[in-house]
Amino acid sequence: MEVITSHIQADFDAFASMVAAKKLHPEAVLVFPGAQEKNLREYLLQASPAVTSAIVKMKNVRVDEVDRLIIVDTRQLSRIGEFSRLIGRQGVEVIIYDHHPVSADDIKGTRETSREYGSNMAIMVEILKERGIVPNAEEATIMAMGIFEDTGSLQFPSTRPEDCIALAEIIRWGADLRMVSQTLSRELSPEQVDILDQLIKNAYIFHVGGIDVLFTRSESSSYVEDFAMLVHKMRGMFEADSMFALARMGERIYLVARSTVPQINASDVASRFGGGGHASAAAASIKDMSLDKVESTLVNLIKKETKPRLIARDIMTFPVIALHMDATIDEASETLNRYNINAAIVQTKDERVVGIVTRQVVTRAQGHGLGPARITDYMIRDLTFIRPDAPVWEIRTLIIDGNQRMLPVVEDHRAIGVITRTDLMRIMHEKMAREEGLDYRSTQKKNVQALLEERLPRHVYAMLQQAGALALSMGSNIYLVGGIVRDMLLRIDNLDIDLVVEGDGIAFARALAQEFQARCAIHEKYKTAVISLPDGTRIDVATARLEYYNHPGGYPIVEQSTLKLDLYRRDFTINTMAISLSRHRFGELIDFFGAQRDIKEKRIRVLHALSFVEDPSRIMRAVRFEQRYGFSLGKQTLSLVHAAVKSGLLGNIPGRRLSYEIRQILSEDDPLLGLDRLRELGVLAAIHPDLIFNAAIRDNFARVRQTISWFNLLYTHETYRSWLVYLIAMVDHMKPKKIIAICSRLGLTDENIRNILTAKAKVGEILKELSGGAGNSPAFVVNTFEKARIEEILFAMSKTKSAQAKEMISSYITTWRSYKPPVTGKDLMSIGFRKGRQLGEALRLIRDKGLNGEIKDFSEAMAFAGKLHEESDS
Repeated sequence: MEVITSHIQADFDAFASMVAAKKLHPEAVLVFPGAQEKNLREYLLQASPAVTSAIVKMKNVRVDEVDRLIIVDTRQLSRIGEFSRLIGRQGVEVIIYDHHPVSADDIKGTRETSREYGSNMAIMVEILKERGIVPNAEEATIMAMGIFEDTGSLQFPSTRPEDCIALAEIIRWGADLRMVSQTLSRELSPEQVDILDQLIKNAYIFHVGGIDVLFTRSESSSYVEDFAMLVHKMRGMFEADSMFALARMGERIYLVARSTVPQINASDVASRFGGGGHASAAAASIKDMSLDKVESTLVNLIKKETKPRLIARDIMTFPVIALHMDATIDEASETLNRYNINAAIVQTKDERVVGIVTRQVVTRAQGHGLGPARITDYMIRDLTFIRPDAPVWEIRTLIIDGNQRMLPVVEDHRAIGVITRTDLMRIMHEKMAREEGLDYRSTQKKNVQALLEERLPRHVYAMLQQAGALALSMGSNIYLVGGIVRDMLLRIDNLDIDLVVEGDGIAFARALAQEFQARCAIHEKYKTAVISLPDGTRIDVATARLEYYNHPGGYPIVEQSTLKLDLYRRDFTINTMAISLSRHRFGELIDFFGAQRDIKEKRIRVLHALSFVEDPSRIMRAVRFEQRYGFSLGKQTLSLVHAAVKSGLLGNIPGRRLSYEIRQILSEDDPLLGLDRLRELGVLAAIHPDLIFNAAIRDNFARVRQTISWFNLLYTHETYRSWLVYLIAMVDHMKPKKIIAICSRLGLTDENIRNILTAKAKVGEILKELSGGAGNSPAFVVNTFEKARIEEILFAMSKTKSAQAKEMISSYITTWRSYKPPVTGKDLMSIGFRKGRQLGEALRLIRDKGLNGEIKDFSEAMAFAGKLHEESDS
């Protein structure tokens, strides 16, 4: 005998799975091991015989005659009633289909299909599809009820994409959603209303490890159906991370557990009382305990087992910036200023923490002329350490009640990080915002994994996952940073992959290159590396680093640092976001400096007041981003630009940086906007007094853009430098001496300067020749442009105002330059020509006649070649 069964108190997911299993095992009968939930019982009373005919009552089954037991929607021995006697019996095959996580009470089946979906029906649909089995409309409707009920109409946290996909397939099979709605939506009975009222009145929330846990209880002299449904209704009335509801009904106590945070596993808690379920939803039925005893045990269990939401390791700053105990007050001042911090720990040679020195103490000591004194004479010695797994409440107590402004996080007698008052205030601010009901979904951290999947090609997404797994194995944290993150939020395509490693970035880059079988170029000085994959993909890897400048506009000094300090060194807030690629935090968007707000408000904002002093070239970058995205400079940022221009800081920009920035601006889609803005801010004149952008040059730029747009639409895939075309247009009116002076200040190479001077002269000659009568000949045009660069040709087309000249240049680009005569050197050699100058001249002559239509085919070309042969002495 074959039997399909499920758990006691079967629900629609259990029954729907039994119906689906019947399609897979048509010889089996359906048997409930015990009672069903009220809603299912009422449905079965009015269901058609086609649905109920396969159901056999438990009392009519001879358990000892069963040789195949098919169990769905559970695998717990304690939940299958009398059928538990068959488990382990010789000759009995046990087949299991279950979506619950592993528990200590699990049955070991002969065959098992287990996937942690939101509903068991999702598993059954996948199997039916694999085998090409299509249920009828009535069966599909029952299956839809199973998914809707077990996922809370796809709203429970345990719902998975597979549940949604399965439901879509069921609808295709003909499920009647109107019937589903009528069956599952029901009015509350008076007994259920009473239970719900008790749950609401008895509810209380307590905080454990930074997590809000809701507890409630109710009592009834008899069993009341659908307690889990009542808990679900109540849950929407309260803001809590987890919820535990108890109900004493007759001689039993029922527990329903729900959790939305990983720190509390609902299944683990329920299993302590003999129950089970998922990490987010579980239940238990308890005997032989009073309600007070169960509640007390439950509360103590939650307090003991809950992992803190945040611990010291999560919020600390690292690596530690420390001073040696032999350092002087002046040296401490230099360190505090360099890293822009207000306090630093003091440690011995073996890295044992002995004190803290603050900016206040250092400044006052210098005021008293104590700069050469040792910091050990004035440091704070009375301090408390904290372990890495310390919860937030302990941190709060030490910093606020203990009045300790910096808290060293110590492991194995070494400081691995520090927690400051600012770190604590940020955590408390988020908590207060949540309690006050503000829409504060931490601007600092949110998960954008779905956005990563949406915006990135599949192979790039897989590479980032692989990089995160590698970093975890090496004990490092890794982040996707830079423009790719910014543009992802703006829904702009960008595949410039920049990774930052909290740890040894160079070691990580070497290991990642080995995994990808790629080349890796190392730059030790800046602690960076470039990985070049065989398919052309490039990955930039950098160690999280801090930069500081010895003088304005100079090149930075680089030291290893933390992610936050690494992001703080960047130019603008919109470029300071990072996405964690570590496996346990994959897709977490980190925004320390309000970048999301600035993107929303379309604002370019620097991170600190000395940003343009340290690197004045950032002004040109600010204008580039402002014009590219249609943003505007923030009020403070604009004021700092004016101050930098006025103080002459742009004269300190090294030529290489100027060259890079001007080329970037001239490579934008419409450089006219950027140059106009630089002129308006006085930046161009500050770089060089002769660098102007007047109406005539603006007109040149407009014509160049029109020409480049036309050329791009040809889709020739030809490489050219648009910035060079614009730069030629910008200096075309100048004399060579002035061009050399300006281009030298812009940091252009000697080769680039020669190209610009040559282009200016050559374009002038070309346009002069095209304006003559001979310019009507295609052969003449080809010979004229034969040795010209594409940038020179495009500039010539934009510069000329002659429609005839534009047409000839257009014909050259689109047709004439790619014309290949049908006669090859080999052909001509076969009739007597030697290699060399005469052969080349003959080929050019034949090509020109071909372009002009004088030679139309191969035979005419051969005849003409024969004529040349007769006239030649060779």
